[in-house]
Amino acid sequence: MGTKSKFDKIVTGVLGIVQNSKKEVLFIKQRKGPYAGSWLLPGGSIEKNETCVQAVIREVNEETGINIKNPEFVNINEMFGEWEEGKYHLLMFGFKDYTEDEIPKGFEGDNVDGIKWFNPFDIDLHPTDKLILREAGYADFTDKDIEESLKADRIIMNSYISR
Repeated sequence: MGTKSKFDKIVTGVLGIVQNSKKEVLFIKQRKGPYAGSWLLPGGSIEKNETCVQAVIREVNEETGINIKNPEFVNINEMFGEWEEGKYHLLMFGFKDYTEDEIPKGFEGDNVDGIKWFNPFDIDLHPTDKLILREAGYADFTDKDIEESLKADRIIMNSYISR
């Protein structure tokens, strides 16, 4: 029998969509997990007795060294897929914020292999981030582009937004 991982159950977490004055968005290069090796929005699991807002502030700081102060709820994103460790189901609460802060020189993020500011159109975005950024108003990817990208990576994704 294999070892248990946090992906044996629904993982509930947060994502930070952090933008600067150049209209760039903050990304981290994921070290492990189903999307390892991809440039993603910073985020992670919500810890026990922690609010979603506290979690996104902590996760963005742990992964990038940047302190966000006023995260605003954007949407809930649900992802289903499969990787070498089996199936996964993620439920991620998306928050946006703005900062003038720079990535601290020499900062090494928790569980990340890189931290960068990117224009969302200048990076090979992970399929999930295309939908998340569009729903948050930071990009205008087409339904077709998003659907084809998700399908190519065998990801089923739902985004829930209150309008």
